[in-house]
Amino acid sequence: THPPPPPFLRAEHATEASRPPAPLLETSRFSTMKRILKFPNAIYKIVRPGKQLAPNEVLFHVPLWHNKVQIKNYLEEIYNVEVERVDTLVKLGKTIKVAARGQRTPFTKKLPDTKKAYVTLKNKTFRYPEIS
Repeated sequence: THPPPPPFLRAEHATEASRPPAPLLETSRFSTMKRILKFPNAIYKIVRPGKQLAPNEVLFHVPLWHNKVQIKNYLEEIYNVEVERVDTLVKLGKTIKVAARGQRTPFTKKLPDTKKAYVTLKNKTFRYPEIS
């Protein structure tokens, strides 16, 4: 015989207070993705690019699991900017050899993968802040 389920899983004890909170969902205007999960703890890092970009283009480092639609919705809701286009690029981390002390053969170490998002703003020019 199996033990009885915990109280919060039993139907007679299920109340609004005992249920786990539902994830934050929103309805999207895109037909391919009806519901999008919001990530309130995602970190978007603005990066000064090595090459010259258009005046209305900004470069971000974003989490690997975010897609273009999520990046656009995140920036529009959190920062109140109109986004025209999002281009993403995944850069695979290098595999390097590290020499260990006292061992004849080095071991390999993989650096983390990163994802860049080139965001084109609609009707705005972006200036990077001056670093003093």
